[in-house]
Amino acid sequence: MAHKFTARRWWRTFRRYIGWRIRNPFAPYEDYYVHTVMKKIRHGDGHPAIGSAARPVREHTELLDFLRKYGLQPNDVAVDYGCGSLRLGTAVMNFLEPGKYWGVDITDEFYKLGLDRLDPAWVAAKAPNLGVINPATLAKVRADKPRVIASWHVCSKVPEARLDSYIGSIVSLMSPGSTALVHFPETAERRQLSGLAWASPRSLLETVALRHAPSATISFDPLTETEIDGIRQTLLVIRT
Repeated sequence: MAHKFTARRWWRTFRRYIGWRIRNPFAPYEDYYVHTVMKKIRHGDGHPAIGSAARPVREHTELLDFLRKYGLQPNDVAVDYGCGSLRLGTAVMNFLEPGKYWGVDITDEFYKLGLDRLDPAWVAAKAPNLGVINPATLAKVRADKPRVIASWHVCSKVPEARLDSYIGSIVSLMSPGSTALVHFPETAERRQLSGLAWASPRSLLETVALRHAPSATISFDPLTETEIDGIRQTLLVIRT
């Protein structure tokens, strides 16, 4: 059973956010997310998705398994959009030929934590491309014409007001014949799961995706077969 996001927890989270917003009135929401995650890590609390305490929800090969299901070959270019500290990207990197992996996130602090625990010689041999999500990085990724763009355990961290920017950025990397896979926790209505996580109805994500890719084929596939507390893990699939 998932933990309930109570009114008291909501108020504590909201108060922390307002305090940060007062101190940083013009900063984007993404900066708040980085601030919150890195504060936990620096205080030694650890984080389930970022840093040395990060663990895969299911298997270390979870992302790679699904990319291969959708046709990824070793000589294809793949994008790990929101790569974090590479907890799932390492297996993808290992599968692909050198230089074919792109890992991007909202800060380099996340993926540097992942690089710190990898063998430098192995990293040099695999030659991954890593970068902070911004127009210059996205232009480089787009020029590589990725076969698959995947965003795993990221959509749930995106506030509704930022979904257009998030989905639009992913779609901007696509070219004819490419596929984007966006994992999200699916619920009948938009629901806040914790201070920094939300579940969404597929209708919301479909609307946003079609706004940015009106000629694309949009579908949904199950990531897991079970539903827990009204939440099903689902893939938004965008094909051009």
